[in-house]
Amino acid sequence: MADLAQLVPLAAGVVISPLPIVAVVALLLSPRGRANGLAFAAANTGIGFAVTLVAALGTAGAGAGGGHGDEIIVLVVTGVLALGFAVLALLSWHGRPRDGAEPTPPGWLAAVDALTPTRAAGLGVLMAITNSKNLPLELKAGAIIGAHDLAPLAVVGLAALFALGAGLGVIVPIALAATGAPAIAAGLRRLKEEMIRHNAWIMTVLFAVLAAVEIASLIHQLTNLPGGAA
Repeated sequence: MADLAQLVPLAAGVVISPLPIVAVVALLLSPRGRANGLAFAAANTGIGFAVTLVAALGTAGAGAGGGHGDEIIVLVVTGVLALGFAVLALLSWHGRPRDGAEPTPPGWLAAVDALTPTRAAGLGVLMAITNSKNLPLELKAGAIIGAHDLAPLAVVGLAALFALGAGLGVIVPIALAATGAPAIAAGLRRLKEEMIRHNAWIMTVLFAVLAAVEIASLIHQLTNLPGGAA
């Protein structure tokens, strides 16, 4: 059965997401900073919770018939993630700025100052459902939770804890900005600029690390299947 400790590196993988962090920092520095930042973080984290919970409940139902159905589901998800993250690492590396060229900031960044809390929440939802890295990690987290055939309330609680941990990348900047310290505001501006500048490199390394982690997990799961190697 999948080990719940695997949820920790999965949550860490979600936390390291340059564009959502850039978005929440830009929102915090906008005229409606605190309200926009909270709306974005709540929506973004809420989608992560929903995806994790749906995957957990679906996996629990799939494994309810007995046997090793739940382990097989986690095994398949792990294999798909290993391949997918390896491909994404190659694509991110190929798409990096060349010859010292400055990266182009995302188009939505220019409109951040004019966003209302409702639109900031919409941006949070959009970024959550289109994130090529976070969605697979949340689905695997749900599969791992569901594989334990826990009570529904425990499943909801674990999915919520995972979502909160995975959402620290957008939650922590809000907590820091709440201090109102000028040094914090300056630090957030530098963070936004550096994450935009190095986004391709960050994502290449992160995808490569995630692929390696999933490959190691796949090997571990295969050797622990009935009839596998000792």
